[in-house]
Amino acid sequence: MKGMQTLDASRPEDVYLHLDETIEQANHAVHCYSRLPMRQLLRYVSGNSAEMWWLSEHDTPRAIPPHPNDVFAHIKSSTRESASLVVLEGIDWLVRRTNETTVLEMLQSLDGLSRERDFQVVLAGDSLSLNPTFWARICSLAPKISVSADPVEVDDQHYGFEEELIHHTPIEEAERSLDDTVLVHLVKLPQAGFTQAVLARRMLQWKRMGFDLAALEPAMAANDMAKAHAIYVGVEAEIITAIDAIRLIEQRNEDLTVTERERFNYRFMALNEVAEGYEELIRLLSSR
Repeated sequence: MKGMQTLDASRPEDVYLHLDETIEQANHAVHCYSRLPMRQLLRYVSGNSAEMWWLSEHDTPRAIPPHPNDVFAHIKSSTRESASLVVLEGIDWLVRRTNETTVLEMLQSLDGLSRERDFQVVLAGDSLSLNPTFWARICSLAPKISVSADPVEVDDQHYGFEEELIHHTPIEEAERSLDDTVLVHLVKLPQAGFTQAVLARRMLQWKRMGFDLAALEPAMAANDMAKAHAIYVGVEAEIITAIDAIRLIEQRNEDLTVTERERFNYRFMALNEVAEGYEELIRLLSSR
């Protein structure tokens, strides 16, 4: 099969759970471009089944800069010999790193390359994190994959809370010029009334902002809601600090280099040692 298809998935892990059989049955090489570090990706994809690459600014042998032009150039190079499948997840992240036009141009080039070299491409991203019009354009270029079941064991009724919680949740909005995403401080969720459904809705809200929520996965899997809430509180505190830090970056934009802004922004959106990063940011700005 050649050409592109789209898979709507809110988490990188879901992508590989959906494609597990497809990857295992591929006749030729499989190339996975993921937001997950190699150590995490190997939990879902066998090293014998696919070549794996990490979309990251980190300077490692298996890291590819998360920019559409770099990604396309690498795919073009790695598929010179026969390939069956290319999995590219995190389309929503590539858009945040650049813009819709750049990503769409890259996808059009990738579609042509896949047809020329006769391999399949699966684009994966979270439709809720993208502009609906842009998502529709992607799906017109790469038809959506029909999935019979969601591999994540989350009751569908969780999403019934969406309108209610949005209506009753007080927010303080702040525009982000970096990628036009609105970062907001959401009301804190107390332990009383905390359920898996409420947690799922809150994760959806944060996911739309672009935060990496891998740290909340144990809370979703926990049967003990007190334990789940304790995990949630820790992540909530990190996101509050991360939002404040990113706002500070915007306020002091001229005092930071482009590289510094990108490095801090990536770190805070990935929730990677947020408190330490915030202190480092303060020290850096106080010296300028």
